[in-house]
Amino acid sequence: MKILQPHPRSPPTHGSRSKAPFALSERMSPHADQIIHNNDDENDCWKSDMQPFFPRASFTKMCIPALLYSILFNSVLRVLSYVPFNSWMRINPSTLHQEDCFITPKSSSPPIAIVTGSNTGVGFETAQALAVRGYHVILACRSRQKGLDAVDKINQKISTVCGSEDISKVGKASFLQPLDLASFASIRSFCKTFSEKYDVLNILVNNAGINSQGDVTEDGLEICFQSNFVGHFLLTKLLVPSLMKAKNTYKSNKYKEEAGRIVNLSSVTHHFAPSNERTLSNGHGSADLFRNNGIHDKHFWLGSATPGVSTATYRESKLASILFTIELNKRYGGEKGVRSIAVNPGSVSSDIWRNESALTQKLYSLVYLTPKQGASTSIAGSIGNLPTDALYLQPYWQPAFGRKMQSATQSFQRSYPLPFPMFEMLGPYISHSVTVPRLPADCYKSSEQLWEVCEGLTSA
Repeated sequence: MKILQPHPRSPPTHGSRSKAPFALSERMSPHADQIIHNNDDENDCWKSDMQPFFPRASFTKMCIPALLYSILFNSVLRVLSYVPFNSWMRINPSTLHQEDCFITPKSSSPPIAIVTGSNTGVGFETAQALAVRGYHVILACRSRQKGLDAVDKINQKISTVCGSEDISKVGKASFLQPLDLASFASIRSFCKTFSEKYDVLNILVNNAGINSQGDVTEDGLEICFQSNFVGHFLLTKLLVPSLMKAKNTYKSNKYKEEAGRIVNLSSVTHHFAPSNERTLSNGHGSADLFRNNGIHDKHFWLGSATPGVSTATYRESKLASILFTIELNKRYGGEKGVRSIAVNPGSVSSDIWRNESALTQKLYSLVYLTPKQGASTSIAGSIGNLPTDALYLQPYWQPAFGRKMQSATQSFQRSYPLPFPMFEMLGPYISHSVTVPRLPADCYKSSEQLWEVCEGLTSA
């Protein structure tokens, strides 16, 4: 069975990106080809979605109502803030209490964190917050100069915060080497350099992402899906041995020691990643990638990675991040001690919108969260004592009754059932809350096949 029809052009040279769809079958490992052929009839026993995904077009339709809801609700809350004795009317942000966070002993060898895409926006704020809290944060960025500039800003901030304290015994930022998530060679080189210099990794924040699609990477994959997800899959898998060596501890002895923590950035757009809206219109893909059978199976995920198949790879990459989180906890959690969490930073006015018009960027700056606010879920997910059944954090208050969490600490008391997407797009900011994400009914089977597909694509 062919994955894609052969394309007459030769593959792009190293470092180049093309908009032409290439034959993915030539780029995939034999293991990935085996995924396509084996157990093709398994999908007959899959369940339909228990919580149906919203059509992609409905995202745009919800934007204006979400904007009006956010403006109105926040205006009412601002007016009520001037009412005497109004504490019962307030919606206060969740607080990340120190006793609910990992201990960062002050020493010449602080715990180590890696944050991808950390030269700007949410990634920069996440890296800076971890460094201020005592972590040695490695900024994993594609541009060396932008990475070094961000390192200087963070270290200057630390010097200001620490004052006369010995700078060698507090957190810091550093730059190891460029990391391009659209290049498997770059990822492998980065991980090799890291493992040669460091034995342990305490925190990995898979933050980097792009919202443009259509180009093809040097590895022959769709650029958005590789940059946002497949690249992070390979990065994480190569760093798992270092994460398993970590020892993250809490101040209270009643909480057991953990190994490394993995944070995967998702988005509200994961609600809008259905598996039945692809059309075989351009002739570049096998019919298996356009099955539209209502299930997120191996064919669906291969289609996401294949250039020219999907027009919604950003949304699909954000759903993949949540399923990746499930599979990481299944494979490396429990007794192995590694904990993974998916987070939605919210709608943030950041550099991800740099290709939009100046007017659009100005509008976003007025109604969206700041990068510092957007980093709150990443920070809580990185160092917080998460409830045992927490899978996903998001930053907005929800008009719904909370649900009881298992072993929830004071910092994670606020939790919500599956929200209507409009209320997760904009609204009253509350820093972080445990929230049920939208998942395929057979999410464990989907996450397993996603993992197998990525192993084949990356030969990892």
